[in-house]
Amino acid sequence: MNTVVIQSYRTENVAPWIERCIDSVHAWAVGQGFDYRFVGDEIFEMVPDWYRENAGQRAPVITDLARLKLLREELDGGAARAVWLDADVLVFDSAGLSVPAGMGYAFGREFWVQPAAGKKLKIYRNVHNAIAVFEAGNAFLDFYIHACERIISGANGSVPNQVVGTKFLTALHNIMGFSLIDQVGMFSPLVNRDIAAGGGPALDRLEAVCRQPLAAANLCSSLAGGEADGVELSDDLMANVCETLLTRRTLRGAAHG
Repeated sequence: MNTVVIQSYRTENVAPWIERCIDSVHAWAVGQGFDYRFVGDEIFEMVPDWYRENAGQRAPVITDLARLKLLREELDGGAARAVWLDADVLVFDSAGLSVPAGMGYAFGREFWVQPAAGKKLKIYRNVHNAIAVFEAGNAFLDFYIHACERIISGANGSVPNQVVGTKFLTALHNIMGFSLIDQVGMFSPLVNRDIAAGGGPALDRLEAVCRQPLAAANLCSSLAGGEADGVELSDDLMANVCETLLTRRTLRGAAHG
């Protein structure tokens, strides 16, 4: 199946751990026999000025639409399938990551581990677009582009980063049910901390609910460089996370159904 994998990120002042993530996706794509396309900051030119202004110039919200237009561009150009992977996705088990044909369109399954009341940990079940797959002739891509533009057309510059990403997709999934890819996870700050430390309760909770072993994960670069849930997400910590995952190769999945 003629498939192209697309990624985007800035080309200057890139943290080494981000470069490692990008390299891991590129290597996986080549190993699968897929074409690979990397786009720099010119991705923002895919989005009209009014959208950027209404989105408050928030890069995640702008990129959520721009990626869809890039994917459609590839399909219109003759690709049978176009796959998006965020630049902060690390593929740590190339053999364990596959994208089955015949889904039409698909996104990633997210289990987000975060503190709740007291010291308890809570798992939030969402749909993420750190991986997004669209096949030629699918029924969803044009609608999704329209929905992003419609939602942001009514915004006033103050919107959450996930408004047309995780929030929108999760709400739709709860109604209509998407095909979801289980091998690409989403690591919260607590999970990243536990991985760097060699284990911990947040990582245990994540592994307990994963439906199958994870082969890749979004490491949440949007939170890097700051503190979240009591975790200082420094470049050194994130580099440690990458090294640990690439050594460990896989995270087990214990849940079924």
